Amino acid sequence: MPDEPSPIQLTPIGYVVTRYAEAAHAPSQSSENHRETGRVVLYEHFRDGLDGLDAFPYAWLLTWLHAQRDEQTVDLRVVPRALESTGQTRGVFATRSPHRVNRLGLSLVRVVRVEGSTVHFTGVDLVDGTPVLDIKPWFASTDSPPEHGDPTTG
Repeated sequence: MPDEPSPIQLTPIGYVVTRYAEAAHAPSQSSENHRETGRVVLYEHFRDGLDGLDAFPYAWLLTWLHAQRDEQTVDLRVVPRALESTGQTRGVFATRSPHRVNRLGLSLVRVVRVEGSTVHFTGVDLVDGTPVLDIKPWFASTDSPPEHGDPTTG
């Protein structure tokens, strides 16, 4: 293992188009806003990568949360949105907080249709212009745990 991590270079493949101009106004999860429509617009040279995506009901969007505030340091203990009324903290890696060491976002969206280099979807939780790093199809057989329920209750 190296002592210091090597720099990682990521190349956006496109961007998201939504009605949200600020992160504070966007829902925290796509499931909270499952009827609202948005679009992913891929840069033209990535268009062929969408072939076959319309056969899947859902897709994962991996994004760069560019609209989050710049922070010199990231708090490793945060108050999750669900616990705001209690003030209880958790480790950032046990939350879906967007304030993270790396600004990676993960959204499960419903694929409505694919037209050219555009993916129309429902389930918006992203700010307009959010860079998209990757799109992966959702598989019920592998993307759902064998037992459904609250993982924190054991």
